[in-house]
Amino acid sequence: MTEQVNWSYAVQVAGGPVLAGAGVRAVDGYVKLSLTVPAGGTQSLEVLPGTGGAVQVLVIAPGKPSDKLTYELDGNDVPLDGPHVLIGAGAVSLFAAKVGTLAFTNGTDEDAPIDVLAGRDATP
Repeated sequence: MTEQVNWSYAVQVAGGPVLAGAGVRAVDGYVKLSLTVPAGGTQSLEVLPGTGGAVQVLVIAPGKPSDKLTYELDGNDVPLDGPHVLIGAGAVSLFAAKVGTLAFTNGTDEDAPIDVLAGRDATP
């Protein structure tokens, strides 16, 4: 059964333009996961185990954004200094060919809660 993911965004430059949009993305299944990476520690999170089709939606939302809170992507540390929101197979393909396990590192002195939402098609 197909699930519908509703999305929206609005970004405004102070005293300047606004970019806004909204839409619906169909996915065959989704996962919503939460974890807390301990202060000064690391933690891995298996996002989409097994096989499946293209990832259509990926959201990585830190409770408290920080350039000292990162995840590993293609051998690089990517700072979670804001939410990372990718919608559409094309956008998610910039992330990686397949979203599997995310490895987080918390270089702050506070525990870091992170929410992850991922939706994909059922068949490759």
